[in-house]
Amino acid sequence: MAHPTTPASSEPLAYLNGEFVPHRDAKLPVWDLGIVQAVTVTEAIRTFRHAPFRLEQHLARLKGSLSGIGLAPSETLEQLRHLVARLIEHNSGLIDAAEDLAAVIFVTAGESLIHSGGLAAHPGRPSICIYTYPLGLRTAARLYTRGLSLVVPSVRHIPRSIIDPQIKYRSRLHWYLADREAQQVEPAAEALLLDLNGFVTETAKGNLFALIGGMVQTPYEDTTLGGISQQVVEEFLLQMGYDVEPANITPDELARADEVWVSSTTTCLTPVTRLNDAPIASGQPGPIWRQVIDRWSASVGMDIVAQAELAAGKGVVC
Repeated sequence: MAHPTTPASSEPLAYLNGEFVPHRDAKLPVWDLGIVQAVTVTEAIRTFRHAPFRLEQHLARLKGSLSGIGLAPSETLEQLRHLVARLIEHNSGLIDAAEDLAAVIFVTAGESLIHSGGLAAHPGRPSICIYTYPLGLRTAARLYTRGLSLVVPSVRHIPRSIIDPQIKYRSRLHWYLADREAQQVEPAAEALLLDLNGFVTETAKGNLFALIGGMVQTPYEDTTLGGISQQVVEEFLLQMGYDVEPANITPDELARADEVWVSSTTTCLTPVTRLNDAPIASGQPGPIWRQVIDRWSASVGMDIVAQAELAAGKGVVC
């Protein structure tokens, strides 16, 4: 695949099936299997100071997801690396220097010949799109200050016997239903799903950590997607003298934890201060969370929490 030329543009661009297009024109036909059957794998990467963070690890995980569902787009990992960098370079020039972006890659199984009524131009060829959007820094500032509320809904996590949790996919109906149920308990809450045995797994956005009796625990990878941010948090915790142990954690054990956090691409590490409409410990972000997020800030050369607070103070709508 030849590298497409980045067009001169005063608006955000996206990459779609071999060319750069204005973000608003990045559209798939209604007969694409990403729409018809939600056959889509994805990765999201954030920037710090407009540079992509841990891009290599995200691309490696994308490769595993593609292999897991049998898709092979024409773009190589090296080409994807180049395309992501090109988009970030262009689109970051359209935002404030103090803001940052999320860059999303997704790949679908391509156009369905049957659902197109024979109109599909390239049936069987995977569709691939890369786009960016400004990080939700106002939301992040609120979460860093007040913490996240989690609710355990009746919806259960999809077991490995149905879909391998190491495939990062975009079929999100169960998460939509779970979050809708959680928000009936607390309007700003997010769902934390249990596996079929009643142990906690993950949220739609990230991996769970619990500080219980001086030990940091996280759910097993046989029920959760291994996270890039999860790996970063574990690295910092090891530097701080904490071993991270995979564990089966019940909601009752989680409710009695000293601190609970969710790691994710966009907010890095979010303190969880409420579970099922009740406070966890003091109901405030804890000191170990603060030490970890401070180490993360030092590693990327910027204050992650201050960036969000600055955006919130300016009323940045992102």
